[in-house]
Amino acid sequence: MRAGNEAGRRRDVGHGARRRVAGAIIATGALALVLAAPALAAAPRVTTGAASAITFQSATLSGTVNPSGSATVVYYQFGTTSKYGAQTAPDQLAAGTARVTVSLGASGLAPNTVYHFRVVATNASGTTLGANKTFTTAKIPLSLATTAVPNPVPYGAPVTIEGTLSGTGSAGRAVQLQANPFPYTAGFANVGNPELTLATGSFAFNVLGAAQTTQYRVVTVNGAVVSGALTVPVSVDVTLHAQSTGSHRHPAIHFTGTIAPAEPSARIAVERLIGKSWKVVAGTIAHANTVNGVVTYGLTAHTSGGFFRTLVLPVEGGHVSGYSQVALVRTH
Repeated sequence: MRAGNEAGRRRDVGHGARRRVAGAIIATGALALVLAAPALAAAPRVTTGAASAITFQSATLSGTVNPSGSATVVYYQFGTTSKYGAQTAPDQLAAGTARVTVSLGASGLAPNTVYHFRVVATNASGTTLGANKTFTTAKIPLSLATTAVPNPVPYGAPVTIEGTLSGTGSAGRAVQLQANPFPYTAGFANVGNPELTLATGSFAFNVLGAAQTTQYRVVTVNGAVVSGALTVPVSVDVTLHAQSTGSHRHPAIHFTGTIAPAEPSARIAVERLIGKSWKVVAGTIAHANTVNGVVTYGLTAHTSGGFFRTLVLPVEGGHVSGYSQVALVRTH
């Protein structure tokens, strides 16, 4: 009996004994066969890359991810410290074992600021964090914007040229006002002294006694930033005196006044308020004689009383039209 059993075992060896190892049946001997076990699932493998397309408010963050055979969600964490605090919108990768480049956008960033970021990938087997990397957002380019108050400005009145220097480093910068008067052939020249911008980048220059229509601009003292040219028209200054000279049956009003600066041959229109609109009731040309820098005008209109004003249309390009004050006239 023992001999028979021993012979049986030898036959088993001869035909190839089998044993179970690590979940697979391994056949040995002449009929050796290896049946491989299924691959084990794994967490993603990641590498944090670099930031590109960096502006003062956004950047593109890149890295690589190997999904390790499972569908994987990828995003980037970012913030001004290595604690991050914000993240990009996620992206999803299909199951696979190849390394994939993933680029996602980060927005809402502050200018001229160091940001930390890393890639994060997660699948059914776990989450993998990439190494910390940094980048610095761009500075906001400096730019100048200006306005004038009032605009237009009456002849001889003050005007304020104000505005803002915007961008990174705009506070405490020296800026200079420049002017180029009509007919704009002399070129821009400095007006007064430079001023320092406030903490908000704002500034203001006061120009006393505006004499003629002028282009203004503001420049940084080093000349690196120049605003656009701002044209500030200067309107003629007009006075009006009105007196009733007619009768009840034949009403008439005599109008006189001055125009400064002197605009000989300027066109003059006397307007009367009728309802809610101003209507021209008489017109003339300014006198040719100049006295103390002004010219005079005078005319009579056959009209009844009411509210009146004078409109002057200059013939020279250095000034624009201007209105007198409104006068109330009662006829006899």
